[in-house]
Amino acid sequence: MLMLIRQITTDILIIGGGLAGLSAAVEAAGTGHKVTLVSKGKAGRSGNTVITQNNMSVVWDGLRTDDSVERYIEDTMAGGANLNDRALVQILASEAAEAISWLMEQGVEFQKDKDDLLIKGSPGHSRFRTVRAVGVSKSNRTLGLGLSVPLADRAKGLGVELMENVIIVSLLVDIGRVCGAIGLDKKEAIVYILHADSVVLAGGGAGGLFELTTNTSDVCGDSFALGYLAGATTRDMEFIQFHPTVTVATPRLVISTAPFADGAVLRNGLGEAYMGRYSHQADMANRDVMARANFEEILRGRGTDRGGVYVDFSNVAQEVMIKNYPDIWTVLQGATKIEVAPAQHFINGGIAIDPKCRSSIPGLWVCGEAAGGVHGANRLAGNALTEAVVFGRRAGRWAGTESEGRKMGTWSGRFIGEFLEAKFGGWSGPELSPNLSPNLEAAASWKEVKLDLKRSMGLHLGVIRSDKGLQQAKADLMSIEERLNLMPLRTYGDLLHYCEQKMMVIAANLMVDAALQRCN
Repeated sequence: MLMLIRQITTDILIIGGGLAGLSAAVEAAGTGHKVTLVSKGKAGRSGNTVITQNNMSVVWDGLRTDDSVERYIEDTMAGGANLNDRALVQILASEAAEAISWLMEQGVEFQKDKDDLLIKGSPGHSRFRTVRAVGVSKSNRTLGLGLSVPLADRAKGLGVELMENVIIVSLLVDIGRVCGAIGLDKKEAIVYILHADSVVLAGGGAGGLFELTTNTSDVCGDSFALGYLAGATTRDMEFIQFHPTVTVATPRLVISTAPFADGAVLRNGLGEAYMGRYSHQADMANRDVMARANFEEILRGRGTDRGGVYVDFSNVAQEVMIKNYPDIWTVLQGATKIEVAPAQHFINGGIAIDPKCRSSIPGLWVCGEAAGGVHGANRLAGNALTEAVVFGRRAGRWAGTESEGRKMGTWSGRFIGEFLEAKFGGWSGPELSPNLSPNLEAAASWKEVKLDLKRSMGLHLGVIRSDKGLQQAKADLMSIEERLNLMPLRTYGDLLHYCEQKMMVIAANLMVDAALQRCN
């Protein structure tokens, strides 16, 4: 049986259903264009936004008179080792307050202190400028729904077409301009050919490339691979942020760095407060410094029995814990410390963009974690969600404003087969079984290949790297790609696994190559 091929035409195609993509969709809809948003899962209810802690950085008038946009800029530049694009940082800092106000207009609620926003401190920021959106979920693991659900509802209300459970496997390029994408439905054996005047790439990061990560399992580096295959320039791909404090035991919880401003302290397995050995800022050091320190303590045998360190909350007032950190307070259950270890958290680099979120390829805009330039070598806590909204809105607005009204013709199934063969190799044509499950011969192998990639990246592209280790990672990726090319593609389910894992290899190679260049 042949797979179904459906062709869809839109004005603005947005890839990604998280905070950046939804912000872009709402803004793009306001330009009067037809907007289609494609998401690997359910828009607003899948991906990394859902599991965030809802912290956002902003200079909010009236809360701290000694703070300023200029100070925020300098903190962000310093945190990124001055490898950030200053023009993008200027936009982030100067438009953050407007972004918070805009979110409130869309129905997002924030924690309040009397009649104004509750503001907290966070490592790397020289002033208190962290605000937090209120979660709408009963689970501490899905606090981000408080951000994403109102925007998803708003997008639907504005007429944005939502295509859910679709994985984009390639962008379409015609005469040097991105003009659409090819997508595979994850629920039915359907190939979508999406024609668009403008494309916004907002598909998030690449936590799925690592064995220990704070990310959801569906965030696998798609955006980086898609942009690269289309010819877009990447930058800073070697800079990967590892969250220093992720619980070792279940339930897996990302411990926000905000409690350190309220007195929390890191301690090793010997009970020593050790951060003073690694930074004059001690427990208020940036997250990259903290992650390396934690890893070093564990590596030198001063970790806990389960290979972690402790966050000690005994100096944080109980009323502060209950009010500001209810998720942590619930997990503590009367204890004063939690065992944590570093885990991959965020990709600081990405597709290079200009202030209008344009990539180096006409027709392609990029925003959120898919884009590079804002963070430099390291992202400050709270800047990711602020970036997602500020640049998501910009991408949607400019994609609509600069849409050229180009329309493409329809393409045959044979063309699609040839197109994917050229992009990925190993394609056996459109005449696959429509079965969504992989064939029995390959089912275990798909899992093994993915796990081998994750282990290699965790071992060689982690907190501490070496030229030898990175060269081994390159060899591992070459071997993994060879194994993928030999995998039998007999079902539609095989094709889904194949395309996703090929994109994972491409994204991993981008990071390893950039790291090798940095080493040399």
